[in-house]
Amino acid sequence: MTPTKTRKAVTPPTSTKVEAKAPVVEKKFTPQFTNRKQEYKPSVYQLVSKSVNQKTKMPQYPIVSLLKAEDVIFDPEKGENRKIRYVPGETSIFVDDQAENAKMREPIAFNNGYLFVDHTNPTLKLYLDTCNANGSNPNRIKSKNIMFNLKDDEKSAQDKIAKVTDTMDAVQSALKMPLNELVGYAKVLGVNTNKSTDEIRWDMKIQAEKNPTAFLAGMNDPRTEMKQLLLMAQDFNIISMRKTGITWVSSGNTICVPAIGTKPIDRMVDFCSQGEGEQVYAEIERRLQALNG
Repeated sequence: MTPTKTRKAVTPPTSTKVEAKAPVVEKKFTPQFTNRKQEYKPSVYQLVSKSVNQKTKMPQYPIVSLLKAEDVIFDPEKGENRKIRYVPGETSIFVDDQAENAKMREPIAFNNGYLFVDHTNPTLKLYLDTCNANGSNPNRIKSKNIMFNLKDDEKSAQDKIAKVTDTMDAVQSALKMPLNELVGYAKVLGVNTNKSTDEIRWDMKIQAEKNPTAFLAGMNDPRTEMKQLLLMAQDFNIISMRKTGITWVSSGNTICVPAIGTKPIDRMVDFCSQGEGEQVYAEIERRLQALNG
């Protein structure tokens, strides 16, 4: 006879609540790149070159060129002329703010056409940025000779990026512009529109690349829309625009006469933008609508 096994008593849990645990998320390392050297990049001043090496085609500079360390400049904050000078150890470049016994030691020297000024010499930098010999100084007295310029690579890079961005925007506009707007704008720019659509777009792309800023500005200029309508009116023989005068084709009556050296289309836009010209423009619009149903 098989012996009977005794079962152990099972104690029920005191709570049926399951504790939720947040999933373990791995932290990924993301490298952070910074250019700490850029914060302390020295200012570079470059002499205006007066000669070029015929072999290398590079500008030539004297080994040492001296710049006078005093000047009389226009102070835009006070709206008056003030005397400045660079004195090592002084915190201000303005003579009336310097110590009475402060004296200049020597002229400022450019070596091989360049002068590098570290951030630890802010007074020298301020003098160079403020004096009239600096062609990059927007407040310089124009009658004084330019001796050097601030070589701002960052500003130059920003300008290049802005130019490339404008070019890309202008080209994209030329390639994506609706056909009706494309042809109208092409006529305003003097592009031959007696071609296929692709040929017109290509010609407009070239126009956009030549002067992207003007191309984009022209697209948003109210005068451009007026020119398109006036050129259409000329195509439909509503008006005639010639150097001798702008007239109604049906009656031959003169609307206005361009001044010597002024394009007829520009004169007509000026005329239609004010006074009785606004009524003439409205009449041209009415006749075009009648012809186009």
